[in-house]
Amino acid sequence: MPVEFGVLVDVREEGAGYSPELIEEVVLADRLGFAGAWLSEHHLTPDGMLPSPLVLAGVLLARTERIRVGTNILVLPLHHPLRVAEDAAVLDLISGGRFVLGVGQGYAEREFTTFGADRHRRGALLEEGIGLLRDAWSGRLGITPRPRHNIPIWTAGVTAPGLRRAARLGDGIIIYCATPADLITRRQRLDQVVPQPPPLICTGIMHVDEDPDRAWSDASPGIAYLEGEIASYGDTTPPALHRDSYLVGTPEDVANRLIALHHATRFTQFAHWLRLPTMTHEAAVRSLELIAGRVIPAVRAGGCR
Repeated sequence: MPVEFGVLVDVREEGAGYSPELIEEVVLADRLGFAGAWLSEHHLTPDGMLPSPLVLAGVLLARTERIRVGTNILVLPLHHPLRVAEDAAVLDLISGGRFVLGVGQGYAEREFTTFGADRHRRGALLEEGIGLLRDAWSGRLGITPRPRHNIPIWTAGVTAPGLRRAARLGDGIIIYCATPADLITRRQRLDQVVPQPPPLICTGIMHVDEDPDRAWSDASPGIAYLEGEIASYGDTTPPALHRDSYLVGTPEDVANRLIALHHATRFTQFAHWLRLPTMTHEAAVRSLELIAGRVIPAVRAGGCR
């Protein structure tokens, strides 16, 4: 089966995130044949990053026809699992089985403090929550409505214990890293702790343009923004940006690097940031069309299955 490709839908007040353009971009991804659209969750961010992925998932599922819409990731310890089970069941029913639930334990201290969740128990809360989700959907808890389809649960992991837990609890694993090198390192860690890991979705940064200089010019401000944001959570210094470290360039160059990345990580799906912060709608659409028309065919022709 050929590898799949998806998009990360980054929604924040930076630029025109909360606008009809967002929906247009996902509708285009659906029309171009992308397999998944993945929605993040964060709270209390200065730029208003999406706090309600299940709400947006309903909007996108109503506007699209084939693409699967999922969360990457829902911070399950911040939610009551039975409420999530109900919402997910509704999304399953209205979409004909196109909703995917991606969950993780979270990490941002300010989110746990504000929502009154015990950050020190976040791993246990994730495990308990997934168990309740499965019990709710099976009918054992009397929760209605029940989904008509199997709702896949993909689980995120970073550390060795987290990856081991994700492999045990989920139908697959989701990992995010900005660069191919970091994705490869995370895959190697997964292989070390789980002898036969489940399917893997790699999510990261990718942007293409006929002009490699314009590709970097369009993408680099957003990459710097994201790297700085991620570093702020861990109170660390953002890494220096090296152009060759990211999947940014011409379609042919990026396709060759994706083939190498697939051989190293064996991803089932690669989902890229559809529209990096500060990027224009036009640049995002141009890249999306080139990825669909030239990158994905080249990767599949390169033997990636």
